[in-house]
Amino acid sequence: MKFKIFFLGALFIFVSGDLAAQTKHALIVAIGNYPNPRVNKWKPINSANDVPLIKDALVNSQQFSEHNIDVLIDAQATKQGIIDAMDKLYKKINKGDIVVIHFSSHGQQLEDDNDDEVDGLDEAIVPYGAVFSTDPEKFDAVAPGYLRDDVFGDKINLIRNKLGKDGDVLVNIDACHSGSATRGNQIALVRGGNGAMVSSNFNSRRFSGADTAGVFKENRGTRLSADAASMVLISGAQARELNSECFDDNDKPVGSLSYAFSKAISSLKGNITYRGFFALIEDIMQVKAPLQKPVLEGDAIDRELFGGKFVKQQTYFAIDPAASNADKIFLKAGFVSGITRGSVINFYELGTTSTAGKEPIGKGKVETVSSFSATVQLDKPDAGLAKKNPWAFISELGYGAEKIKLTVNNNTAIEKLLRDSLKNYQRVEFKNNFDLYLDTSGSVNNWALKYPNSGAVFQDGFNFSPRSDMTDLKNALNRFDRFRYLKGLSFNEDGLSARVELVFLDSEGKIDSATLKSRMHLGRLELREGDKVNLKITNTGNRNFYFNIVDIQPDGFINAIMPNKGVRNRNGNPDPVRWEDCQVAAFDSFLVTRYVIRIAKPYGEETFKVFLSASPLDLEDILTSNNEKEAVGKRGGVLNGLEKIFVNSKVNEVGKRGGETESVNTDQNGTIFSVNFTIAKK
Repeated sequence: MKFKIFFLGALFIFVSGDLAAQTKHALIVAIGNYPNPRVNKWKPINSANDVPLIKDALVNSQQFSEHNIDVLIDAQATKQGIIDAMDKLYKKINKGDIVVIHFSSHGQQLEDDNDDEVDGLDEAIVPYGAVFSTDPEKFDAVAPGYLRDDVFGDKINLIRNKLGKDGDVLVNIDACHSGSATRGNQIALVRGGNGAMVSSNFNSRRFSGADTAGVFKENRGTRLSADAASMVLISGAQARELNSECFDDNDKPVGSLSYAFSKAISSLKGNITYRGFFALIEDIMQVKAPLQKPVLEGDAIDRELFGGKFVKQQTYFAIDPAASNADKIFLKAGFVSGITRGSVINFYELGTTSTAGKEPIGKGKVETVSSFSATVQLDKPDAGLAKKNPWAFISELGYGAEKIKLTVNNNTAIEKLLRDSLKNYQRVEFKNNFDLYLDTSGSVNNWALKYPNSGAVFQDGFNFSPRSDMTDLKNALNRFDRFRYLKGLSFNEDGLSARVELVFLDSEGKIDSATLKSRMHLGRLELREGDKVNLKITNTGNRNFYFNIVDIQPDGFINAIMPNKGVRNRNGNPDPVRWEDCQVAAFDSFLVTRYVIRIAKPYGEETFKVFLSASPLDLEDILTSNNEKEAVGKRGGVLNGLEKIFVNSKVNEVGKRGGETESVNTDQNGTIFSVNFTIAKK
């Protein structure tokens, strides 16, 4: 994305709240092994793998009781089974409780039965036993087997009324509801994807066109009371998009939303709203399913998550003394809690609340990690450490250790050529569970790197032959690795928090709220080519900070946005934004009227990485300099670890990162978060 000036998007809104006791309930519905797939036309998917992700994340990170989590898998999740489970949930809940409902299944669109859809199509969950048919004459026979949004909405409204204004309902739908034959080379399993089911009486010309509203609509039958609980719904994809599976950190196929939700809910550190929580999910999904647009709906997206009664991530992790020994310590936490392979772990006495000024009683590095457990190889054998049942703290967080998983689509000769040519390239491995795949694009001689979840092109223009030096391919892979590496960065330092907003100004220089509202769609900011916007940034913490902004394009190109020496004013004269210009005092805010931001191509999903630091910070030279050591040391060395991240994000010709280490000290790291938005045609 090329900017005439600079740009930042809206994201985190932090609201204070007190933690209070509440009963938390959950219903998890996972349908993957549909019966008679040849007859019923619903292929198997990996929904069962989502259950431990969701259940363990709620239990381990948010203190849900297993007794209050109901799970329906496959044959249990018929249409009637789901309705009965929601009725059971309704009977269990009380005023002020928290309810999470999660669906992992196929989704489907079918002809509306009560004229409340602008496109004439209801969205529906595909229960166990539902039958898909394109025959309009069979529609009346098979349609009753689906759980329509109206029926689901009726049950939700009953629950909301009983919970009252202090209750919360969060619904996740890891499914999609439409299909098309023109969506490219789909590699990953899709949840849904069949065309709409309609009767012989359906006339599409009666309706106004595409449904641009959310996935599920509120039911008009059961009215909401004046003090009904709030509801927020997060869907893995928009109603007219495909929703693809991805691979988790153990190469197991899972739902992309299920994966992102489990990671996000297990990494909460500061006060956060549903909009902010959704931004965490978006950020994770952009790495795992980059062209999929998750959806945020509901009447409380700016309410604090669970009404403020959520559990912030603990700063320590418990160990499993029984499984540990003198050489290895087993942690009761893993990927979903933010632990990564290569992270350095310090152990302190049980009950340690602050590690400042204290020497650890043990130290090691994370050797293996799964979703909810990790193994730490101790620096020195210690037979007595596990017996002390110490608490584990992350001292240095590992980044960028995972290789790019690559494959070639249906061409063994090219695959052999690439394996031989890239055998010394350390950032790549050839695997069936892959991050990118190579396929022809347009002609047999033009090859492209594509995303597995959509078949979309990351970069094309490769022409392979025995004489190819693979430089262009290596450069593209380097860019993808750095793109993925930077997208995954997320830190939160106490006292450093912000609300950043992209605003439109009217002719009098005042914020034009109506235009901004028109650009928000399903929880996501959608800007159009030619839009002119301004930046407003508010310091919501209790410390002054400097901010830096880095733009990450969907094709992996990375640009320094602020500070930026290349900025010109409206008259075309140099008017650089320096690091001194990027400071905001505690509880202060300012509207940047000095520069106008003009939105331009390329179209697609864009990410801005926002860095907050208590010390002066200038990442522009870190990103653009050819001499990383000179850039880092130009103002007295590494300020707080952020600069080291950028040095380590450099990948050289053999696929090895720059810098001495691939981990970042977590004692003083600043705050890092993402702003995701869409750029569309005018």
